[in-house]
Amino acid sequence: MFNISSIKSPGPDGYGSTFFKVLWQDIGDEVCRAIGQFFETCIIPEELLNTTLSLVPKVDNPNRAVDYRPIAYDLLLFCKGSLSTVKVLKNVIGEFSSVTGLQINESKSQVYFGGVSAAEKLQKSTELNLSEGSFPLKYLGVPMRPTKWKHEDFLFGLRNYWMSIFVLPQSIIKEVERLCHGFLWGVNGNRSKIHMASWAKVCLPKAYGGLGFRNGQVWNHAILAKYMWEISEKHDLLWVKWINTIYLKGSNFWSYRLPLDTSWYWRKLCKLRGKFSYEDIKAAGLSGKFQSSILYNSALSQQQVGYYQAVWCRLSLPKHRFLLWQVVNAQLLTCDNMLRFRVPLESLLCPVCGSFVESHSHLFFDCTLSKQVLDHIFNWMAFRAWPYEFDSWRTWLSSRNHGFLFHINNMILAAVVYSIWRNRNGCIFDNFSRTATSIASEVKSIIQHRLYIVSKKKLSSQEQRVLTKITM
Repeated sequence: MFNISSIKSPGPDGYGSTFFKVLWQDIGDEVCRAIGQFFETCIIPEELLNTTLSLVPKVDNPNRAVDYRPIAYDLLLFCKGSLSTVKVLKNVIGEFSSVTGLQINESKSQVYFGGVSAAEKLQKSTELNLSEGSFPLKYLGVPMRPTKWKHEDFLFGLRNYWMSIFVLPQSIIKEVERLCHGFLWGVNGNRSKIHMASWAKVCLPKAYGGLGFRNGQVWNHAILAKYMWEISEKHDLLWVKWINTIYLKGSNFWSYRLPLDTSWYWRKLCKLRGKFSYEDIKAAGLSGKFQSSILYNSALSQQQVGYYQAVWCRLSLPKHRFLLWQVVNAQLLTCDNMLRFRVPLESLLCPVCGSFVESHSHLFFDCTLSKQVLDHIFNWMAFRAWPYEFDSWRTWLSSRNHGFLFHINNMILAAVVYSIWRNRNGCIFDNFSRTATSIASEVKSIIQHRLYIVSKKKLSSQEQRVLTKITM
């Protein structure tokens, strides 16, 4: 027993050897007698086969079963929303209970609905004798919801859950990021399609010119750093007390020397001290709650950009924002950019007007059709909302005026840029170009639908005049 490492146990279900070493003076004779009796009689004392279930209270004065944390398993059962299917599910649960003796805990179980009317919810809840639960619901750290899952939601949910527990292997992180590339840019065979933005840029926060994705390895370390913060600040948690008693023994976590005889998880956690400074860890927890995003951002080499509030305007459609972000960074696959990838093209000329080499500056500002579209839009708005020249336009986007009219201008701009790019692609793939009037009408329709949701807000007289004119 005393040759076993203090963090090991003599069997898969036994106490750790530390328990026996510390209490040997009190229990040693009894343990030796029990072992000796077994070898003499080949009988294991019945007491060793007993199981004790401990109910840990979740509140100060527990008086219901739901107030305790028993040893139990969580289980999700899914079925269609018809009453007949619910009855089948109820019968199956009843048969399972009669065979196993396990009963559903109705006080701790709930039923969740998606796309079901209030009357149907009441009927099915009554049939199952369960109360209705509300979303969001988390299962194994992954948020559940009644609407259709998107691949990226499920992927990021699983990634964040496991990253909050382990330092993931690089191979796993790279595979997850490969799937993210494919979601963002599309897939051609086993590789993502041609794109201009680097993954490092994509992983920057939006305020620093990125898309707000997160570098897997850095994010993994930033999430786990919460445990370093709790240890450093000596939080009143059982596991923190255990760490201080078994490993640190009163020493400072940041100057603690890691011995060879220690668990692999503790070694991994201690090695994270080289990734962040104590000051950064402390800053991420200043609010009293550790914020991994603050620590993650502190580990990035970044500089804030002035255009991000205009690009990520809350009134714009998400697809418009994403395209506008690419335009501001000149990262669309225009002919001049495709030439950088040595992609063979029949012509470098603008596919819309056919007069000049296609670039971001030409396509969105100098192309004849684009100028006509802008004239229609500016006449509709009754003023020229942004400069006609590409570089001046990017400077204008960094304006610090963040009022309601500023957001309307940005929403219209994003819709115009998207519609011009969409028409450009139609010229290439469908050999057809729309008229400037048609494109401008599409933009107006999009804007009027978007502004309908804010038409009842409290606005200034100037803002109300602009809104009335645009929505007419």
